[in-house]
Amino acid sequence: MLRIIGTSLKIVGGALLVLAAFLAVYVFWLSGSSHRPVGIRAAAPYVPPGGPVLVFGGNRATGLEVVKRLKARGGQVTVAVRPSSDTAALRALGVATVVADAMDAEQVRSAVAAGGYAAVVSTLGGGRGDKARRPDFIGNRNAIDAAAAAGVKRFVLVSVVGTGDSWETAPLPSRRFLKTVIALKGQAEDHLRASGLGYTIIRPGGLGDVKPTGTAVLADDPKAFSFIARGDLAELVVQALGDPAASGKTYNAYDPSRRTMWKMFTD
Repeated sequence: MLRIIGTSLKIVGGALLVLAAFLAVYVFWLSGSSHRPVGIRAAAPYVPPGGPVLVFGGNRATGLEVVKRLKARGGQVTVAVRPSSDTAALRALGVATVVADAMDAEQVRSAVAAGGYAAVVSTLGGGRGDKARRPDFIGNRNAIDAAAAAGVKRFVLVSVVGTGDSWETAPLPSRRFLKTVIALKGQAEDHLRASGLGYTIIRPGGLGDVKPTGTAVLADDPKAFSFIARGDLAELVVQALGDPAASGKTYNAYDPSRRTMWKMFTD
């Protein structure tokens, strides 16, 4: 019996070592990509969109970083919020808000129509719950339809690597655990392309609340994958909004200095 127990412990121990080795390899290498992107978008001088900008998802995370950067460029920014949203950070920045729950099509339509907006930015997504309660598609669809109806000229959508022709670019764990999110954001992308709006779609890979590097770029390459700070992603969003040549384009956000997950912990 003791021999059997000892053998079992050795097997378990060996399995744990294999698992630990796999995790180490994943963090250092497999979580990233060996692909060198092509179609890197050259930085261009920022051109104001010609009027106020409405941001959906702008009270937190990436959206808030976008708002900060638009304000820093002297832009007139309004953020669409739900009645229950925490707007403390926006108030501190002196940013106007309008109540427009993205899941309420009529509320969104009224808010967009009344604002005279030249551009809309959406970072909506990430909510929990079933498909009917997630804003990844429905919320973005409502914002897109409202912008088209109001004659908005530009719409920038933050999506995710794994949608459309970038499906195989996403790491296997992402394809498994974010399958629903990827599918919904893919629907939002398709809806935006068919809307008639001047659009830019930006797909980040691994995204985190880490220090910006300032080295991130946009790549017209569905195979481009890296990890990226929210601040760097926000900068790319604003750059795309301020570049008329980015209209009608779908980009992957790529940071050459964070090609693997490990770099998110060490920088």
